[in-house]
Amino acid sequence: MTNAYLLKRGRQGLDPVDVHETLDYPSTVATDSGAYQILEYGHVGVTPEEIVAYQEKINTDIGVILDVPTGFKSDASRARWTVDETVRRADRALEVITRKDILWVGPVQGGVHLKEVERSAQLMARRDFDIYALGSPTELMETQRYDVLVDMIIAAKGVLPKGKPFHLFGAGHPVLFPFLVALGCDLFDSAAYALYARAGRYLTPEGTLLLGDMVEFVCPCPACVDTSPEELMRSKDNEAQTRLIQHNLWTCFSELRRVREAIRKGRLWELLELRSHAHPALKECFTRISQYAEFLERSTPAVKPHGIFYLGLSSDSRPEKLRFVSTLSPSVEERRTLVLVLPGRWRRPFHEDPRYESVAKAFDDHPKISILFYSLAWGPVPIELDETFPIAQTESPNEGDPVVLQGKARRVSEFLQSLHPKGVIFVSDGVYGRIVKAELSKGFAKRFLTILNGESLTPDAIVKSVETKLARRA
Repeated sequence: MTNAYLLKRGRQGLDPVDVHETLDYPSTVATDSGAYQILEYGHVGVTPEEIVAYQEKINTDIGVILDVPTGFKSDASRARWTVDETVRRADRALEVITRKDILWVGPVQGGVHLKEVERSAQLMARRDFDIYALGSPTELMETQRYDVLVDMIIAAKGVLPKGKPFHLFGAGHPVLFPFLVALGCDLFDSAAYALYARAGRYLTPEGTLLLGDMVEFVCPCPACVDTSPEELMRSKDNEAQTRLIQHNLWTCFSELRRVREAIRKGRLWELLELRSHAHPALKECFTRISQYAEFLERSTPAVKPHGIFYLGLSSDSRPEKLRFVSTLSPSVEERRTLVLVLPGRWRRPFHEDPRYESVAKAFDDHPKISILFYSLAWGPVPIELDETFPIAQTESPNEGDPVVLQGKARRVSEFLQSLHPKGVIFVSDGVYGRIVKAELSKGFAKRFLTILNGESLTPDAIVKSVETKLARRA
């Protein structure tokens, strides 16, 4: 990506030249319009119509109209004006565009004023642009206000056409790529890789390092593999800066490939969880994204090529969990029956657990018994959902944080109460089982609750105990 306004200003009096020749780059070129210079200096010496015509003449592939960025410090009144002025300029641009083979970008403004962002997106969505973009995020990224950036992206994405690409202006640090992609950003642009290099700053997927603070490079890219930070700092001319630029670009592309591969394998959420531990600001970013899990669930595939990892509390907000909760209650057809509650342990599906398989088989399809598993990852799991995705394809630890276990146990108890059972037979196993037992004891009267010790009783003994309970009720 390059800047059409700066190209035009630098070649005053000269005929426009194909931008691919100027850059000696035969592939896709996107050109900005000079809006960033408006943000920096307040104005530019070109009209919206002129910059559209110039981008057509230099044969750009992706062009941007000359919008008015809101910026980070604008008050509500200023933000409202930038939205209205950008829409006015968008209409003027659409009137003079003649090249339909160029993909034109419609910017969304509003800054940190979320109602204005949403209004801007609604207005721009009525205009037929090929790509939509969110403006004014740069200062938020520089100050690490990633939580606010998440709100802005959601405000725009919620109303823009779902079939059109979404571009985020100024996003160039690889540490943010997984989070931005998870929110629905398709394209980014930034000169950060070069600007950071000029300041001796070394990009990594976990953050930024100063070259002077480093002892050795751990990156195997061509710019790093045969040198050290000390050698690079002693190098002549601009070799250190050139190598840093190369490394920073390499890191950006590497992280984008990692993100795409995570998407192919259905593991993007796990990548977010991993990256969220790199910095407190990223933890805040992940926490804010988790609050929009319902929004993300709408575009999350129902089935993925691989199972998922349950890593604890952070995994409870993933979209698949919300989908599971929404299908939980309708999955149980028979209510007011006797419910047999079995441990959902390490083996998936749970009814194939070697220890409890014969118990589940003995009462599966029994007209007077419903079977429910209590899972560390998913809480209550009716046997009807035991083999569905992602329940049967989840890898999780066998032990969990007491706070997490308490919450899961409470959900098991609440779900059981919603079934209005005639009675509950609970098979306790392990620490989690004891916590669930305590919760059930609070929620059910003793005459409704039968506790069996799964650690000491054999499967045959459990089956006989359940059969005895059934016989007494007959």
